[in-house]
Amino acid sequence: MQIIPAIDIRNGRCVRLTQGDFDKETVYSDDPITVAMQWEQQGASILHVVDLDGAKDGDPKNFEIIESIVQAVDIPVQVGGGIRTKATVAHLRDAGVNRVVLATLALEDKIVLNSIINDFADHIAVSLDTKNGKLMKQGWLTDSGDHIIETAKVLEQMGIRRFIYTDITKDGTMTEPNFEEIKKLLNTLSVPIIVSGGIATEEQIQKLKALKTEGVILGKALYEKKLDFKELLTI
Repeated sequence: MQIIPAIDIRNGRCVRLTQGDFDKETVYSDDPITVAMQWEQQGASILHVVDLDGAKDGDPKNFEIIESIVQAVDIPVQVGGGIRTKATVAHLRDAGVNRVVLATLALEDKIVLNSIINDFADHIAVSLDTKNGKLMKQGWLTDSGDHIIETAKVLEQMGIRRFIYTDITKDGTMTEPNFEEIKKLLNTLSVPIIVSGGIATEEQIQKLKALKTEGVILGKALYEKKLDFKELLTI
């Protein structure tokens, strides 16, 4: 199982939000590049970077920082946040980003999505950001009206080869992930699923491993030192 540290960037700083609320921000570092290097030094095999400004505004805002992170580490970096065009996907790939995470685009424009799948299928994932069973979009600010299970099935049939699942109501709360919905997804899909949102204990990670999730993305629990990253690498 992959243990993936999250680096959420807002206004050039490494932050965490609670339940996606931009008014509930905690700043952990003014230097996301150094944070990325520290995670690599501790043994991370991949990093999850989110451009929160991009997610909110619909257009990447922290590209230079993301590019610097990619150049500063020797491990793969997956990036999400405000990626709404094929050109942006190509731009990030050209900058060395290993995997591009799509969200709003995957829900709003299947024609463009299909074109992206044709050219970048091995290097994209779709983020399933759910709230009460419905998928959220535009930086988690808008209810798409799409049901998570039905939409995930359609996206898999289109050729999406990996999903990242987040229950927004759990994210940043350090309570527990939405195991019920995760099980439904795993029973429905045949492609890998990475889980984030609310993970707070080693026992929860062990449970997700037993369910055969590909990995977990950890944020607040690591930054608040509720979980020891090096110990988790033994799972």
